[in-house]
Amino acid sequence: MYSQDTINRLIADPLWAFPPEVRGMLNSVFPDLHGKHVLVPSSGDNGAVFAFYLLGAKVTSADLSERQLYNAKKIADTQGWDIEFMHDDSMMLEHIKDSEYDLVYTSNGVHVWINDLASMYGSFLRVLKPGGSYIMFETHPFVRPFNSDAADRMQFAVEKLYESTGPFGEIPTYDWRIMDFVNAMLDAGLVIRHMEEFHSQPGFFDCWWYKTLTEAEADNNMKFNWKKNPWAALPQWIGFHAQKGMGI
Repeated sequence: MYSQDTINRLIADPLWAFPPEVRGMLNSVFPDLHGKHVLVPSSGDNGAVFAFYLLGAKVTSADLSERQLYNAKKIADTQGWDIEFMHDDSMMLEHIKDSEYDLVYTSNGVHVWINDLASMYGSFLRVLKPGGSYIMFETHPFVRPFNSDAADRMQFAVEKLYESTGPFGEIPTYDWRIMDFVNAMLDAGLVIRHMEEFHSQPGFFDCWWYKTLTEAEADNNMKFNWKKNPWAALPQWIGFHAQKGMGI
């Protein structure tokens, strides 16, 4: 669960939950989120859910993890935030009505758990209103071939082919490629409007190289400097804005 300091920071600046490049995509589509209906499937830590609510949206948080939903609802109830929490699978969204949402949003860490991108994006298309938008950011596929333990040591160690997408591990995870994201969106019928490839930045909600902002500050954010940390030369994030057609 979030510390009160994190909650206070989100209250003071809800846009802190989004990287600058994602804020740009959101602002270009929704200069004002008041009254907009937003769905956050695979909502996880619910940072984006809280941010959308604080920005004036009507928000639904959906996740398969009842524990995550319980923790997030506990925070929302304590703060007096009117957020809908729903136990649902992002690949099905069987409890979500058709053509209900102005925006579907997913943040980092969603796609690695999804074994059927076609079903997920088809569900996103179904629940969006005509003309509605899907905006996402995710770990950039370019970093997937490298060993994450080596990243902690600021070294490169290749452990798999870029084309190896999984499943990996006892609890299956997947390392999707850029083409997998793009083709799944297009095949579902979404129209891709914009794409971003970008780096993690010091002070952001998700500090990538560090477990906490305090740890990053204690290290003087050194791992963000690509001349000292070669991993930082690669983009850490990828983002898309896609749209449902008006006649669908």
